[in-house]
Amino acid sequence: MKPKKKVGIYVHVPFCQAKCHYCDFVSYAGYSSEDKEAYLAALFREGELYRQRYRGTRASGKAVANADANANANAVANGGGIAAGNGGNNDGGHGAEQGLSGQTLYLGGGTPTSLTGKQLFLLISRLRELFQLPEDAEITVEANPGTIEREKLACLKEAGCSRLSLGVQSFSEQELRALGRIHTAQEVVESFTLARQMGIANISLDLMYGLPGQSLSSFRESLRQAVELHPEHLSVYQLKIEEGTPFASLVEKGLLREFDQDAAYVMYREAIEYLQAQGYRHYEISNFALPGKEAGHNQIYWRNEEYLGLGAGAAGFLEGVRYKNTSSVEDYIAQLVQGKLPLAEEENIDQALSMAETMFLGLRLRAGVNKEGFRRRYGMSIEEKYGPAIEKLLQQGLLEDKGTHLALSDKGLFVANLVMQEFL
Repeated sequence: MKPKKKVGIYVHVPFCQAKCHYCDFVSYAGYSSEDKEAYLAALFREGELYRQRYRGTRASGKAVANADANANANAVANGGGIAAGNGGNNDGGHGAEQGLSGQTLYLGGGTPTSLTGKQLFLLISRLRELFQLPEDAEITVEANPGTIEREKLACLKEAGCSRLSLGVQSFSEQELRALGRIHTAQEVVESFTLARQMGIANISLDLMYGLPGQSLSSFRESLRQAVELHPEHLSVYQLKIEEGTPFASLVEKGLLREFDQDAAYVMYREAIEYLQAQGYRHYEISNFALPGKEAGHNQIYWRNEEYLGLGAGAAGFLEGVRYKNTSSVEDYIAQLVQGKLPLAEEENIDQALSMAETMFLGLRLRAGVNKEGFRRRYGMSIEEKYGPAIEKLLQQGLLEDKGTHLALSDKGLFVANLVMQEFL
């Protein structure tokens, strides 16, 4: 037997109370509790199919043909769950994988906390069992401050949730309304305080800059109020106007002007300087953490490691193949009722593309790309593969050679996309 394949596990919960004006994620409002129950049953089936697949079955993703596929599909069709203990006992011979083992679990969306407390408990508990997550695994749940309740937090805590990621975005009521958020600044404080009272010891806050009507002073105030809560982690993102969103429509009609990029750079620099002064380590382009509180799950992405994506619209990367599930909740459920993985896209990642992705994902980390790790993974050094590009960027002061790692310089941080294009 080969050892268990250790992966991060991402689960997409595509439900929300209302779609924000900037959101282009796979998320939908208006689904009933019964719809969500059917979705969870399908999600458990998808997890079971992957568990079976990596216990010896090597069928293609779109036609996983395990002996009990139809029986379990019927359970999904009838709204039932999938038994986590017994499915897929085919070991597939001496070369078979023992199975998938989860390193981390991340519930994103959408708004995972749009589910009931009982649904959240069942979701986390079932996946922990299916993929044998260790007791101390990092389990993160994204939450909208407007959907946090004591009962949900109690269920999350009991299920093993160790980290809460609150989508704050701003502490300005005017900016929150402009974004279409359903919560208030006061609800952020109340949700954070309640989470602490319920024993959630690791909390991350998301903030955004470059918002309609946002000033440098209002952004500074959001930073100040965020730090005043003493979160372990902060993510700070620039608003991007994405095609198909209400904001994009307003821009096209001339009713909304895109934020000045120079002003956005000033805000970004302000975030870096202020948060570092408050004891937060700037460990990734958009992320800051107290020492030892860096997001473990996201580092799997930035190190270009394997992860399993479950749910409508979820993406995954396994055995050199990147895949994306159908974004339609109805199609997602229907495919799994038939015992099929709900794949919409699959792409084989060859070594050249993998090396490029390892570079531009790894450069997001302030520590940079590990040179020895790159050599062991690909059989050649970074310099052998990208020598001219690296030399050019070093001379321009955009990269820094740290000996063991190659990283963005402070100057390169502000033109990161241009630097990363050199490796494509």
